[in-house]
Amino acid sequence: MRKIWVEMCLISGRGLRRKSSLFKLQWLAVGWIDPGNQYCTKIDASGNNNPVWKTKFSFAVDTSEPNFQDLALHVEVYSREPIFLRQSLPGSATLVLKEFMDKYIGSSEVPKPVEEVGSFQLRKINSNKPQGFVDISILISEERKDPGPSSLDNSF
Repeated sequence: MRKIWVEMCLISGRGLRRKSSLFKLQWLAVGWIDPGNQYCTKIDASGNNNPVWKTKFSFAVDTSEPNFQDLALHVEVYSREPIFLRQSLPGSATLVLKEFMDKYIGSSEVPKPVEEVGSFQLRKINSNKPQGFVDISILISEERKDPGPSSLDNSF
């Protein structure tokens, strides 16, 4: 039984499409691996189509669990009107973590931390149309008792 530490950072959104609105939209993102444990970013009220969140969340993964290879990060990006607080879901992305886990586990006898930063396409739920991008950082390392500072703290 081996546990590894997975840390995600929802950095920003880019090129998010806005419906015609008289108001500057507010943007937020929700990310999760386990639907019962969702993480929400702070609201970006800048009103532009490139919100910045820099929100981190982390969890431990037991490599002996049967669904270990099926883990996926789900991200939904929401827009919200500032006055009426109507919220809509312009797009979502699902990122399968198997590729990142394989890089960490297969790196050597003593695995070295794996850190990747990427942009992932957001798609509209019903039509699958592209709706912009979400920038995400993923760090996989040995399980820690204290989720102290990481290299992600300095890079964003």
